[in-house]
Amino acid sequence: MFSRSEIRHACYRAKNNRVSEKNREILALVEPLMQHNHRWDNFAEVWDVIVTKDKQIKIVYPETNQDYIHTTLLKAALFVEMGRPLDDLDDRAFSLVSQVEQLMLDGVMTWANYNTVWGVVVDPSTNSIKTTMYNLKSTQIEVTAEMIEASKKDADGSAFTEKQEQPPTVLEMKPMDEAQRKAFEEFLAQKYKG
Repeated sequence: MFSRSEIRHACYRAKNNRVSEKNREILALVEPLMQHNHRWDNFAEVWDVIVTKDKQIKIVYPETNQDYIHTTLLKAALFVEMGRPLDDLDDRAFSLVSQVEQLMLDGVMTWANYNTVWGVVVDPSTNSIKTTMYNLKSTQIEVTAEMIEASKKDADGSAFTEKQEQPPTVLEMKPMDEAQRKAFEEFLAQKYKG
């Protein structure tokens, strides 16, 4: 029996019209399963293949439901943590997990650090799943007592003595009285003389 990656490779070769003798043997197993809307040119966008736990080839539709993908992968991480075999997952979930395991970086991505160090995204242009590393660098710095004390001093190092009066904000301003309005209009007339 062939692995999922070998079958998918043969399907991609058929999609690109580059079929070898070995590919023909594999494609002979896939073609009887194809339905009327399954064509080689829409492989991976409209339909895909999986190999079930009992080594049967099945046609499936690419997983694009981000919630289902995330939930299934969390379930797989829990299975691994509990020591349960991933074979206990249903065929759809097992296929998804197998696909993601092929995309995992050895030594970096493990089921123990799924959703903290790495995750998956769906590329809508190709309906494919891709793994992504999360940026773990912290951009926050720890605030120390020295930093707090330094913030209480002026640029020249002298301590602030009293609160400087700030001009009122727009919300705190009062409407102009008649004298202020007249002075403002005269100012504008001087500034913008014809």
